[in-house]
Amino acid sequence: MAEGKSESQSKIRYEQIANMGSGLIIARVPAECIREQDINARIMKNEMQRQLTDNIKKRGQLESLPFCALTEDGNRIEIISGHHRIRSGKDAGIKEFFVILDVSGLNRSKIVAKQIAHNAISGFDDQSTLKELAKMLEDVDDMIESYAGKDILEEPEAELEKYLSPTVDFDWKNLTFTFLPHQIADLQKLIDALESTKPDFLGVADIEQYKPFLETLTKYQQFANVKNTGAAIHAMIKCTEQMFENIGYTEDSEWVQLTSIFGSSAVPAEAAEIIQEAVKKMADEGVIGSKNKWQAIEYLAAEYLAGK
Repeated sequence: MAEGKSESQSKIRYEQIANMGSGLIIARVPAECIREQDINARIMKNEMQRQLTDNIKKRGQLESLPFCALTEDGNRIEIISGHHRIRSGKDAGIKEFFVILDVSGLNRSKIVAKQIAHNAISGFDDQSTLKELAKMLEDVDDMIESYAGKDILEEPEAELEKYLSPTVDFDWKNLTFTFLPHQIADLQKLIDALESTKPDFLGVADIEQYKPFLETLTKYQQFANVKNTGAAIHAMIKCTEQMFENIGYTEDSEWVQLTSIFGSSAVPAEAAEIIQEAVKKMADEGVIGSKNKWQAIEYLAAEYLAGK
């Protein structure tokens, strides 16, 4: 990481990845070292900003490089183009950004001139071409990610409505997850809102679980390279079913979490090594089943109670 020598400069860090020439480099910059302009003429609607944040969360990185400048005094790295991308990136949890960084030492006037130019000098979309491109969108999540307007997605949306219409001859269910605070100020408003959705299944959880739920779902989508949210949830369910099969779980008997017996699901590492060795030996000798390793605890407890 490149660092200055003064007290103010010591906070500015960046790593040069490539030299583009003419005072431009590609750099990796910590999020806390990047400063937005106090005034930015380019605005973005809140819902568009949220969609940009969601897109970045799914990818785990920006898909185009912002343009920044190291100020002439070397004290700040300021955004010239890419305010909304970096803002959404920070909201998505990105800690470092790859940027095009001007290290030539631009003064305030030159930074403002480039900021205005990057906002003003831009192309425009041909609407007929956009509609043709929109026809290539086959996945609902892809339509959402594209953030094309309803006028552009008119034909694909019409097709989508056909597939989602209750008049279509296939079975479908409406699943709703609701994350609530501990205290509900107006219970009737909540009831009215839930009744309006008429879900086939309603799951209720603490609102503090909402963010971890979305983060875990997004991580799994990235891990499994699955864009469709429904497909990701289906795959997570399959993983859970596999876990049940591995431990020999059945619905015929009541199961109890070990934490309710031991007060914790963890043991010291030294104890874990002894337990693992004993469980492996019991499984190899056929004393317990390979999918029912929990039987080792039952076996040892029964032996102890029998005075052996």
